Amino acid sequence: METKNQTPDTTGMDEEIDFERLELLGRATELARQMFEYPTEAHVEGVLDRLLWNEFHGLGEAGASTLH
Repeated sequence: METKNQTPDTTGMDEEIDFERLELLGRATELARQMFEYPTEAHVEGVLDRLLWNEFHGLGEAGASTLH
């Protein structure tokens, strides 16, 4: 296979990764797995939304995975 001096396709790679949000997503996934036997994407998103709201209000993880 011959390789030529081609520039790799980096489309979309110039976007900055929000590591804080990625970390919160990981934590939301962990909490959802602790609370629900088979967590769905909706469960994780709900916990993530609450974690983001809590962070904005300086509340930490309190109530992030409370069942209603």
